[in-house]
Amino acid sequence: MVKINGDSLVKYLLSKYGPLQQKKLQKLAYFAEYEYIKKYGKRLSDLSFKRYYYGPYSEDTKNIEDLEETIIIKEEGNYNTAEESELIQKDFKINQEIANIIDNLIKPYINKNGKALEKLADNTEPYIEAKNFNESIDLNGYAWFYSKVNSDKFWKEAEEIDNENIRKGIYGKHIIKSDTELDPLFS
Repeated sequence: MVKINGDSLVKYLLSKYGPLQQKKLQKLAYFAEYEYIKKYGKRLSDLSFKRYYYGPYSEDTKNIEDLEETIIIKEEGNYNTAEESELIQKDFKINQEIANIIDNLIKPYINKNGKALEKLADNTEPYIEAKNFNESIDLNGYAWFYSKVNSDKFWKEAEEIDNENIRKGIYGKHIIKSDTELDPLFS
């Protein structure tokens, strides 16, 4: 798996997708990290995030981004002023494999505005677990959990438990391996 520093992640997002409003930049960086953890069970970068009123926020990015121009944006009927980042090093390059991974991770999020991304981020497990505002979001703990869930050992043990339950005639207990297995339970 790959790991890049937070500066490189933010600079890449700005060079590829910028200029971005601060809220969207924050959420894209968060979702890149969140999705990477879910997929690989490891951290993508060293960015730290806190629970803020407008969703996950990394104080690390304010030292990276160049927010100078105040713009007026319209989000869902409201006019707000926001600071828009300028492109940082238009020719900024990272390893193509890492760039492809990041692009794929944020593909579902890239066309959403900051408000929509905020709502999505507010419903992620790590954000919800940080109950108080200004509390750190424990992405390292989340990565540890997913490193276990994504391991072959975990699934082998889960399969053994499932097989043991079937042998004993216990049919209500089953390890759910994906969201698609949940759908029939609620329909």
